[in-house]
Amino acid sequence: MDLFQKQDYKFLTDAYYGTGGFKDGNYLVPHPRETPEKYNQRKELSYYLNYTAATVNSHVDPIFRTEPSREWAANDLFSIFVQDSDTMGTNLSRFMKRAALNAKLYAVAFIIIDNVANQPNTLADAITQRTLPYVYIVKPEQVTNYTTNSKGKLISITYEVAGEENINENKSITTWEWTETTWKMWGKETKEGKNFIGRLPVVPLFSKAMDNGNIKPQSEFYNIARTNKRLFNLCSEIDELIRNQAFNILTYPAGEGQTQIEVKEITVGTENVMSYDGQLSNKPEFIAPSSDPLQQLRDERQDLIQEIYRMAELSHVTGVQQKTSGVAKAWDFQQANQCLVDMALNCEGAERQIAEIFELLTSSKLNYNVKYSDDFGIVDVTGELDNISTALGLNIGSKFNTEVKKRAVSVYLNDIPEEQFDAVVKDIESRGQDETYSFNGAQVTSAVEVLLAVAAKTLAPETAKLMLMAFFGLDEGRAGQMVDAQKNAEAPSVPVTANAQY
Repeated sequence: MDLFQKQDYKFLTDAYYGTGGFKDGNYLVPHPRETPEKYNQRKELSYYLNYTAATVNSHVDPIFRTEPSREWAANDLFSIFVQDSDTMGTNLSRFMKRAALNAKLYAVAFIIIDNVANQPNTLADAITQRTLPYVYIVKPEQVTNYTTNSKGKLISITYEVAGEENINENKSITTWEWTETTWKMWGKETKEGKNFIGRLPVVPLFSKAMDNGNIKPQSEFYNIARTNKRLFNLCSEIDELIRNQAFNILTYPAGEGQTQIEVKEITVGTENVMSYDGQLSNKPEFIAPSSDPLQQLRDERQDLIQEIYRMAELSHVTGVQQKTSGVAKAWDFQQANQCLVDMALNCEGAERQIAEIFELLTSSKLNYNVKYSDDFGIVDVTGELDNISTALGLNIGSKFNTEVKKRAVSVYLNDIPEEQFDAVVKDIESRGQDETYSFNGAQVTSAVEVLLAVAAKTLAPETAKLMLMAFFGLDEGRAGQMVDAQKNAEAPSVPVTANAQY
């Protein structure tokens, strides 16, 4: 029995799109003894801060920021399929992104690969008429029944899909049933036949690794949606408190003989004068309710937002203002990257299964290979640039500085065109070569002393060569040329030192 029911999937849909009870306010919980009038007023004034959609999208958008790499054997039908996967002009990348969003929100999305009923006589007709396999998505709430074998493999599935809609009638529902050997559909009409490919034309795309046989698991975003519902109520409570307590209350000491009714009739405003008995020891004044309850609710709201980001493995985002150590931040980034990598691998596996079923439906061989990006550029840019600045300050050597600068380019300019990126790196490398031979006065003097020691035969040429390479950043060829030139030079009568006087 599936623990996740239809109402749970509807709640997730409402949380993602801001529909249902978030739109009409019915997800607001009435206060004890709250009158219907006040409750309806709160529903009318309610607003929804949608963190569910933002967190779900953040788990999918980076995966499809760059186009997956796809390769297959020459096949005109599959080439058309990649450009138009669902007969509505949706290419395979956009279709897979939609499937991934559904999988993330609902924990699983079922990709159905079906073939057109009336097959053409020729390949040319199939291409012209697009009479070839197509895909569509079935959400887990549409699945009414399924069976698995002892190993947890899905071997049959039954689901409902919406049929054609008539403006004067309700949308019809068609039910499909697939097994490894048969298929059947019923609704306005009933049809059935043999499944000739010997396997289900169904590819479950899971949001994360699941135990075998767990076909409809609970969504990892369900608790986030529940928290977002509490946030929805909290915002209403804060708004209600502000409306009730934002304005100060005027206290007016009643004079002798004045009644409570007479005091209430006093008009207070910026354009009129209010008189009071000056003989009274107390004068009119404004009092304000305590702001402590309001601040408490605001703190609770901020805590809930932080918890939403934490549960979504997005603690590194700027929406969470926390002081964390460098190690902790690095761990957060690693978790987020790994989450994206896992989902990308799931999409790769789903595409390969789609290609396998396409082969069976068209009696072809694709040798299909697909590769999604595994580098999503989730980097704390400010922190990385601070580290790069510190590394450059060490001034270890020109080659070290060159590599550090190239790292800065990869962090800060990772979204520029490849040609521009290569040009920037080439410029850094050329400047690094110039820096290698740019010595200050003290360095020049020290290098000359090394070469003079070679001429005086007090320093072995090989040792001098290693010193020039290690201490002055010269490459092996340039250091060798300088040492060789000094081997036959005459040693000076007065050694040159850093303090030599001329």
